Amino acid sequence: MSLKLILFGLAAMATASTALAVDPWTTGGLNTPANHIVGLWRTQAAVGPCGSGQTPIQIRNTLQFHAGGTLVESVPPGIPRVEGLGTWKYNPDTRQWRLHLLFDWWLPDGSYDGYSTVDRKLLMSNDGKRIAGPVRSVRYAANGSVIAELCGHAVSTRQ
Repeated sequence: MSLKLILFGLAAMATASTALAVDPWTTGGLNTPANHIVGLWRTQAAVGPCGSGQTPIQIRNTLQFHAGGTLVESVPPGIPRVEGLGTWKYNPDTRQWRLHLLFDWWLPDGSYDGYSTVDRKLLMSNDGKRIAGPVRSVRYAANGSVIAELCGHAVSTRQ
């Protein structure tokens, strides 16, 4: 067998292996820098009134980032709000992600009590196991008026 044929065979196998590893039919997403965030993350955040410099409110949640730019947030039981639904975007120039999340609030009698939005800037650690950055949340009443604006910092760890 000629060296040229052996090298061609090895190159073909390497190409096929790489193609299969990032095949959207088997993995659900392309192997791109944007999709490095895809997966399950546990978050701890500390927030407080924007501009106060205080962050007395501790928040924990779980985030599931999906390929293509959507995410779902799971929250602990017993709080009067539902899971969050959101979107994320990646900026290849800054190598940062941005997250936008929305969730509804409900009164004990089941009536609607407004909604909140959460916006985060996400910087990933070199090992890909942590994302961290500033967080800003706005709480709206059922009539759409702003009730509160919270700011702080959040850290998420890959699960």
